[in-house]
Amino acid sequence: MADDYKKLIDNSPKKLVGLKQVLRGITDGTVWCVIVSSDCEGFIVDRLHGEARGKDVEFKKGPEMAELGRTMRIDVGAAVVGLVR
Repeated sequence: MADDYKKLIDNSPKKLVGLKQVLRGITDGTVWCVIVSSDCEGFIVDRLHGEARGKDVEFKKGPEMAELGRTMRIDVGAAVVGLVR
């Protein structure tokens, strides 16, 4: 279970990192799955859920921001990652 998010990320050819990019992907219908870090602020999660309401978007719980950032091979933490269709 702990590595489910890694498999999803590894198997996705295109990914978006960060709230603005993921929100844009949800809005334009290109994001099918959002991975949210376990220490992500509640208001961010609420905003993502609000934008995804009525759209075919899955939500998965990920590790803490620092680990999610390392998984995405960036030098900072990542609160959210979006997987593109």
